[in-house]
Amino acid sequence: MPLARPELDELRRRVKQDILVRLPGTDPLLRWNNLAIAGEVEAGTAHLLYGVMAWAFRQMFPDTAEGEYLERWANIWGVPRVEATRADGAARWPAEAGRAIATGGIVNRGDGVRYRITAGATTLDGSILCSIEAIDFGARGNAAAGVQLTLQSPPDGVSPLGLVEPPGIGGGADRQSDDLLLQRLLLRIREPPHGGSANDYMRWALDVPGVTRVWVAPVANGPGTVVIWFMIDDSTPDGIPTAADVARVQNYIDRVKPVTATVFVVSPMPEPLDLHIVQLDPGTPEVMTGIEAAVRALLRREAVPGGELYHSMIMAAISGAPGVRRFRLMDPPSDVTAAQGHIFVPGEITYA
Repeated sequence: MPLARPELDELRRRVKQDILVRLPGTDPLLRWNNLAIAGEVEAGTAHLLYGVMAWAFRQMFPDTAEGEYLERWANIWGVPRVEATRADGAARWPAEAGRAIATGGIVNRGDGVRYRITAGATTLDGSILCSIEAIDFGARGNAAAGVQLTLQSPPDGVSPLGLVEPPGIGGGADRQSDDLLLQRLLLRIREPPHGGSANDYMRWALDVPGVTRVWVAPVANGPGTVVIWFMIDDSTPDGIPTAADVARVQNYIDRVKPVTATVFVVSPMPEPLDLHIVQLDPGTPEVMTGIEAAVRALLRREAVPGGELYHSMIMAAISGAPGVRRFRLMDPPSDVTAAQGHIFVPGEITYA
């Protein structure tokens, strides 16, 4: 039988009743009675103690534990939390012949993110290509190819303005959330290692910083092959991995997989889910923002490569957004299915 935690009003009633029974002739129901005040204090203390008991009870089980207690359960099962990582990549600056950029230089991005040059270089073909690394940990350091960077102290003959080189700056990831840590822990408990099962590949991919969703297709390219699709929802705007992210996951899987398996790690192709909504009430910016967040959460929860999204799911997500009273979804008019190897990502939402 689950613990029944009484509400504060119920505790107040019980305490006052106890006072009436144990101290005949008193009246703790009177507003300014000292016994009434003492009863309020006792009821409040008991309510807090019940709260501590309920919280401590949740920490006794892996699927309800949180924070450091979830981490302790995960460590017992050999599933440590994935810590934050720094983003790295390369950038190029125009420069005169014979010029150089030294290791250790600071590079700034327009939004305040800073990088450090980890491998200096000299001019080649009118430009200098340097390896750089984000100074701070986290997904914020990731950047697409072509993003403009500025050298904080450019040497003579070197342009202060440079560009991120393809495939971009990647590999930066925030500290793994409790939700993802719990997902990995439950996968380890429910599906013990089997030396190369589909769940093993899913668990290995989720061990890589930044990876949030994984799908595994055994023998997809013939006997002895495994195809892995994955997403990095917290690291890129649409969650689609970059080429650098694919290479990182591929390298990790190659180190831990059975030697007989041929593994192909690939990125799903994005298929934007565009929506057209009419008669939205109320049509305020706050409601529209809530709809966008609800659709994004739906896609993160339900979208799979080559998968189908039911029209009713989309309707339910919009209806559940805070403040929505009425709307009509004109597009899509029915269920939608992503192409093979594609996955639905947030598209454009238009209103009329």
